[in-house]
This record gives sequence, C-alpha cells and structure tokens, in this order.
Amino acid sequence: MIATVFTHYHSKRRPLALLFLTLALTACGGDSSNPAPAEVSAREGVVVVATAASDFSSGAVELVSVADKTSSGSYHPTISDIGVTTNGTDYYLYERFQADRVKKVNLDNPALLEWTYSAIDGEDGNSSNPYTLVFAQPDKAYLIRYGSDTAWIVDPTANTEGDFKIGELDLSAYTPDNGVGVPNMSAGTIVDGKLFISLQRLDGSFQPTNTAYVAVFDTSSDTEIDTNQDSGDLKGIPLIGKNPMGLTHHDSLGLLVQNQGAFTPDYTGGIDVVDVNSYAVEQRVDDTAATGLIGSTVIVDATRGYYLSYGGWQNITLRAFNPTSGVVADSAVAGLSAMDLRTLGIGPQGSLWVADATNSKPGLRVIDLETETQTGFVSTSLLPVDLAFAQQ
Repeated sequence: MIATVFTHYHSKRRPLALLFLTLALTACGGDSSNPAPAEVSAREGVVVVATAASDFSSGAVELVSVADKTSSGSYHPTISDIGVTTNGTDYYLYERFQADRVKKVNLDNPALLEWTYSAIDGEDGNSSNPYTLVFAQPDKAYLIRYGSDTAWIVDPTANTEGDFKIGELDLSAYTPDNGVGVPNMSAGTIVDGKLFISLQRLDGSFQPTNTAYVAVFDTSSDTEIDTNQDSGDLKGIPLIGKNPMGLTHHDSLGLLVQNQGAFTPDYTGGIDVVDVNSYAVEQRVDDTAATGLIGSTVIVDATRGYYLSYGGWQNITLRAFNPTSGVVADSAVAGLSAMDLRTLGIGPQGSLWVADATNSKPGLRVIDLETETQTGFVSTSLLPVDLAFAQQ
C-alpha cells in the first residue's frame, strides 16, 4: 500500500457518474471567449488538474478523463497560486498565498462549489497559505498551513464556515532557529493512526539553512508524539536533507521524504527514509550535480520510483530510481528531458501522468510504466501545476 500527501478516503457517498460528468453547466460562467467546460468520461477515473497562466495572472481547474484522455476546459477561474487534492468523489481547491481559501467541489456536480471557507482567522498575523488537507476520516482532516505555526483540525463535512475549524495543532516550537518566520509546514500524511507533517523551517531570506523536521501527532488524541530523535527539546524527527516538499509512504520502505534543498543549487536535499515505528532516518538518495535536485516523486513499488530532476528553470528531466537501493538511472524516461515539468502522479490504471508546463503546448503526458514510453497527451488551456486523481 502506498500513501502520499494526497491521502484519499473512499467516501460512502454515491460514486462518480458511470458514463459522463455533465460539465457544460451554466454555473461554469462560460462565454464566447472562455467557453463552458465540455463533457469528459469518468469511466476509469478523473484527473483533477490545477492550472495557471504563464504570467501568473490567473488559474483554474480542469478535469481530464483517464479513459479517453480528454479535458473539460477551465472550471472555477481564480488566482495562479493554487493546488488540488481529492477525497472520494470530492476535490478541494486551495487558493494559497494571500487568498487563504479552501473550496470543495463534488465531481457529480463539478460546476458548483459546495462551499468556500477561509483558512485564516483572527489569530493569524499573515497569510496562512493553505497547502493541503490530510484526511483522518470523512469528518476530520488536517489543514496544512504553510504560512502559519498552527495546522488546523477541520470538519470537511461542515455546512457552515463556523463549524469548519474544530481544533488546531501547535507547531510553534519549530519556529526557525533565528526566531524569524514560521515552521513552513509543507506536506502531511497519515500512517497507522499517526500524522506526519514535514517542516522546512526556512530562514529570514527564505533559504533552507536550518535543520528540517518531521513532526508526528497521534490522530486519536491530536497530541504530539516525542520521537526521541532530537538532541534538544524538539519532539520531532530531524531530517538529513533540507527543504522537504513531499511525503510518500510505502509499506515495505517506510516514509520517503522528498527534500528539494536550495535552488542555487547547494545539493543539501535528496530523499530521506523515516521508519514510521522507530522514527530512525537515513538518506536514500543524495542529490548531486548528476542526479539534479529532487523534485516531485512517486513510488510504484519497492524497486521502482520516479522523480523530476531539477537542473534549472524550465530544465527538468523525468528520472527513474530504485527506492530500496537509492540508485538513480542515468537517462531520461520517455525522452522527457530539459523541459518545464511540474509534478507527477500515478493514475488509477497504473500509468504515470506528468504535468508538462511548456508554454507553447501545455498538458499532461501519460507514460506506460511497463515500457516507459509515452502513450498519450492531453492538452490543457493553461499550464498544469498540480494534479490529483478521483475514481468511483
């Protein structure tokens, strides 16, 4: 079993429509210059794609059919700094820096927003910058807030904004060593009743000069667990790599932490592996000039993984690696080299989906993992920057 930052709970609500999602509803706000979204098949699942304009002026969500590899066109126009996750037949749209909103959409009625709730309250001095939701159960999730020192405990089934926030987790102990800024929580996942939250702890210049951590909470009591891994007063797990961006759990491997390091680059990132029981940590992949900086990472099985190797702005290559041995393949996968690739995901049919933000032809590239060849391309209206999968 693999769990990632896109931890899904299979809802007991009715499944996606078996034949089609009706995506041409008037509530979409289509006009002659921005036509209403089209119909896409939900037969084998849907890719929810966050997209952004190349000049960062706007963003939107597109829905892509896994079976037919067609896109709906744009839904819910918004800012460019956005992300998405899914939970059953629902998806959540995060409007991040200085917008501070979470929006819920059910894919059976994709043109309508079920709710829009604020991710900031009177106790927040700055933008909370909501990153993602991590689900413990249908009516309890954790809102990872990058710009705050508290993660919220929320009820995604709440009918009013006042009932949305039901508690919080205090991470202020992880404020960077110089006392400037916030812990920069960047990702979360739940394994065996424990919530793991990665903390970048950037300095006042937004550089990863401080030791990064993973904090661990008991989801039944919402209290922090002392992992006994820190030599000081912190209860969490000090990482070897810096600037953690993503968490992926695999039963036979442990918790893999994707560390980006600094973009200069200084090669202080890599992939760390945390034992979810003993909390011991080791570095599995040490980033170098040969590996590139470690970007978005997915695990197929104990011996197959893929990541986006960052060599510079719009110079990103899809690479394969062995997550057990840490050996990185020398060549690019499927010819995807020196491109503007943004993120990865394993689809419900076992294919690898790659977000290609090449401005002249943006879209999703589909890779067959048995042959490591491209089997499809889906154009998107704007640049794809984030994706998540929903299926019946």
